[in-house]
Amino acid sequence: MPLELLILSDIRFIREGLAEALGHGGAFLIAGVAPDVEHACILARSASPQVMLVDTALPQGIAAVATLRKCVPEAKIVAFALTETEDEVITWAQAGIDGYIPRNAPLTALVGLLGRIVHGEQDCPQQISSGMLRWIGRHPDSTPLLRPHTEHASLTARECEIAILMSAGLSNKEIARRLGISLATAKSHVHNILGKLGVSSRSQAIRHISDQRRHELSPATLSTPSRDLE
Repeated sequence: MPLELLILSDIRFIREGLAEALGHGGAFLIAGVAPDVEHACILARSASPQVMLVDTALPQGIAAVATLRKCVPEAKIVAFALTETEDEVITWAQAGIDGYIPRNAPLTALVGLLGRIVHGEQDCPQQISSGMLRWIGRHPDSTPLLRPHTEHASLTARECEIAILMSAGLSNKEIARRLGISLATAKSHVHNILGKLGVSSRSQAIRHISDQRRHELSPATLSTPSRDLE
């Protein structure tokens, strides 16, 4: 039986091209293609895909994973076009993906890579797997980067680091360069920070961060601001 697959990318020729490439061969049945998370959730509720292929370059970034998890919790979420570095892989793994397709993977290998991920296998270079083991060893009590937003959601250590750089006036590009991460990852972290702080703009987030920095800035102390910031 072919697996029902939903493809999410804001670039039309990518999502339609992938649908065309993966729709042949009998391994996958294309349940739909979507340009954003909102459309993906609408399609997913009616089609109930078993696999969701998500473009890592989406404007929503990593936050898309948490939203998709709520829409179709049973589906396998696979990120594609991922830059295969320790930081990128760990960040998306924390977000809750089931696997990833590296950005340099050839189209001819895509069906095989997806199939192995669905069956619980991930092709991963030794340096990445070693890095993940080291990270797990250093963070035995860590929780996923993204969990449902609550009244008392707190920032991760990485988000606190980025929050400090935001309050110092650094742009997303400057933050990415300073931390040695991709621009897409920096944007995703900033998006997550805004959501967790319950604010809609960077300036509101910076104001709250500046207030909090009068105290010790840590994942435990940087919590949801009062509603008067909205």
